[in-house]
Amino acid sequence: MGETVEMVGTPKVHPASREVLPEDPMEMHGVQITGDPELMLRMLVEEFARMGWGLEEMMHLAKDPNYSAFHGLSQAHGEEKLRERIGNILARCGVMRVKATEAALPPEDLVQIDLGIE
Repeated sequence: MGETVEMVGTPKVHPASREVLPEDPMEMHGVQITGDPELMLRMLVEEFARMGWGLEEMMHLAKDPNYSAFHGLSQAHGEEKLRERIGNILARCGVMRVKATEAALPPEDLVQIDLGIE
């Protein structure tokens, strides 16, 4: 019958325990790929809106060349057009805002409340 071939794979090593080599610095680098820029913009805006970021915070990212996604969209469409597009997406999905407050602890002693009803 057929010949049996033994598959030899690379051993699995967790990145945290892997040796750092000069040719593999384990740094993240953004690269451009083909795709739908309008979908990417919508997903980015919705993700940041869920984290509580508004229009101005996102526009700040668009000015930062180290944040290639928003910055690239700003370069492609211009700042005002990008501001308008982000504003339209935020008008549809909103911005999640959360405020946490800590209530005072109730007194440890029970208090009798008199309702005046007999």
